[in-house]
This record gives sequence, C-alpha cells and structure tokens, in this order.
Amino acid sequence: MLNKRFYKSIIGISKFILPVVLLLLLAPQLIRFSTEFSSMNDFFKTHQIGFLLCHMLFYLALYWAWPKLITSMVNRRPHELDEVQIKLALQAKYYLLAALIFFELLVWWR
Repeated sequence: MLNKRFYKSIIGISKFILPVVLLLLLAPQLIRFSTEFSSMNDFFKTHQIGFLLCHMLFYLALYWAWPKLITSMVNRRPHELDEVQIKLALQAKYYLLAALIFFELLVWWR
C-alpha cells in the first residue's frame, strides 16, 4: 500500500509541481541575457505580424497533429502500452502548448 502511494506521489510531483518549478527557475535565467534579447526584440518588432502568424500556425499544427503523431509512434513500436499511458501521451499536448505559450508571453511581455 505504501509503495502505491509513494508511486502516485512521485507521478503527481513530476506531472504538476516539477514543470512549474522549472518554468519559474528558467524565467530569470532567460531574462538575464538582456543584450541578446534587446537585439532579438528589435528584430521581432520589425517582423511582428509574420512572426505571430508563423507561431500561430505552428501551435495549431502541433495541436491537430499531436494525436496522429502519438498513434503512429505507438503503432511503430513493439511495446505493449496500456490505454492509460496512451491517454497521458495524448494529454501531454496541453502541457507542451502551455509551456510554449508561456515562453512566448515572456518574450512579448518584456
């Protein structure tokens, strides 16, 4: 019983708490490189519309292609995966998109 509880707590920590902590730890490191960011900011201000359209298309393509990508990877591998693991892999797109949008907002907010 203790092993199951320990296993579930490790999964919960790695699923929810660690990504948030990593994002909070990485944000100041990214902001520290201000000279590089200022030159990138000038470039992005010049090409802002094209940049936004390309990123929006990338996020939409990632959102729509993610289930096909996961199912093709599951069918290619000889591993036996249960439905819970496949469902978690399909739900990972939300975490990935949230992290990408968070870093996108960090760049635009600065």
